Order: sequence, then structure tokens, then C-alpha cells
Amino acid sequence: MSYTILYVEDETAIIELVHDILEHPDIKLVSVSTAQEGVETARELKPDLLLLDVLMPDRDGWSVYEEIRADEKVRDMPIIMLTGQLHRYRIMKEFARSPIDAYITKPFEVSTVRAEIEKMLGVPLWSRQGQRQSPPLSGSSLPKEAKKAEPRDGQPVDRPASKQAGG
Repeated sequence: MSYTILYVEDETAIIELVHDILEHPDIKLVSVSTAQEGVETARELKPDLLLLDVLMPDRDGWSVYEEIRADEKVRDMPIIMLTGQLHRYRIMKEFARSPIDAYITKPFEVSTVRAEIEKMLGVPLWSRQGQRQSPPLSGSSLPKEAKKAEPRDGQPVDRPASKQAGG
């Protein structure tokens, strides 16, 4: 089974890094560098998962998130927001009040990104027995985290079962 992941990110170095992290025969990673391209590509491809940067030059990831959730053709697609903002308390507070599926702060660990993607897709891609694990990225001493977000009303976010790529 193959899964399509759309990554909306304006920094080329981060895009290349995520392509390396997510290299897998069952993953097709499509990346775009603007928020508008992200919305258009999501509607066209209907990917299995959206990785979405929060801060981009043309508009922020929150407005992309809202536009995607308002579109009945793609509203049920799981979304993981990625942020490089450094004020963790503010980030946790902002994300905790939102109905997003998950968020990951940059810099991040390979295992964190892969684990969140496996959780959102509902399939063990990198954690399978015998699957080679990549070493963690070096050069970062900041703590990393990924957190399941709760919607504003405090109820868990219900996500439909992941669809197959192209379906």
C-alpha cells in the first residue's frame, strides 16, 4: 500500500531534510513551498496526510488549516502542523486550544516525525520488524516534542480511518 503525504514548507533545507527522513518505498512525499500551492495541491491530490508549516511568507499555516477544514473534499485529511517558534509555552497553549490532529516543534527528532506519521496513517512504516532505522539528527540540543491536540471543547479529535492513496 502506498501513502501520499503533502508537505507545505517554505525553507528548502527543511524540505530536503524531511524528504530524507520520510524516505520509504510506501511513501510518496510531495512538497510545495507556498501556502496557496499547499491548498491547491491538497485539493488536487487529496493526500493521505498533510504536513503544514505554521509560518510562511505568503500566509500562515493556520489560515491554510482553516481553508482545508472548510472544504468538504479534503476536510477529513489528517494534518500535522510543524513550527519552529521557540516559545514553547505559547505554542503549547495555542495548539492545545486548536482542533488540529498533532503538532511537532522544530528542530525535531527523526523518530518523533516518523512516529506521528505512523500514528496519523495508522500503519507501522518505520517501526516494522527488520526495517532499518535512521540515526537521530545531530546538532540540536533543544528538546523535541509532538503532542496530540485537543479541540477547544476538550473532546478528543475524531479522525476517520485513513484512506488509501488515490482513493
